[in-house]
Amino acid sequence: MPRPTSARPQGDGRAADPSAPADDAVAPANPRPARKGSLRAAQRAFTRARFIDSAVLEFAERGYARTTIDDIVSRAGATRATFYLHFRTKTDILVELNERTLAIFDGMFGELGAIARDPTPAAVRGWFHRQVEVWPQARHLVAPLWDGAAIDQDIRVVVEQGYEQQVRILAEALLAARENLRPDDAELTAEILLTTLRRFFERYVRGQLGDPERMIAVLTSAWISVIRDAGSQQA
Repeated sequence: MPRPTSARPQGDGRAADPSAPADDAVAPANPRPARKGSLRAAQRAFTRARFIDSAVLEFAERGYARTTIDDIVSRAGATRATFYLHFRTKTDILVELNERTLAIFDGMFGELGAIARDPTPAAVRGWFHRQVEVWPQARHLVAPLWDGAAIDQDIRVVVEQGYEQQVRILAEALLAARENLRPDDAELTAEILLTTLRRFFERYVRGQLGDPERMIAVLTSAWISVIRDAGSQQA
């Protein structure tokens, strides 16, 4: 076992302060600056989002079919070369809009599981009110999606896949809430419910809805009847 060493005398003969740093101590390193890669990634994400937001505004003003890549690039204050670093065509932007739309609604369909256990008028009506509150966020996203789906088979597939995803989410919520419900009946019930909601949402997007409170009253009554009957034949 090595013997302990005494403090080395300093020039004045006094022992060194053990709390003082040694002569050859390494100075603390400066905080590491942000990595260039992370800054580039943040800038890339910002530019991509700016193109998408610019496209949404152009689609709202001109319509999807009449909007050109040059229109989007001009509003974004960028170049075509930069655009093509992020997207191949306008269709790629619609795919992004579909993802944003699903993000708005998916969580809300999951909430219906708790409501479906005891679908009271107040609970169902409250859910519809929350649904209608987010419709303005989705309005300018889905309008170009539908326009694109009318002329582009690939976008039509994307939109339908998004709808089928919502059906599955609602079907899973119904299965968890209604113990006698079979999986195939849960999916059918979910599709019946969403078809009615989708129709009213389409009318809202097209500016043809009328009184939203009347819509909510009609949907509340219809949904309660369908949800309560779900699985009753297997009971």
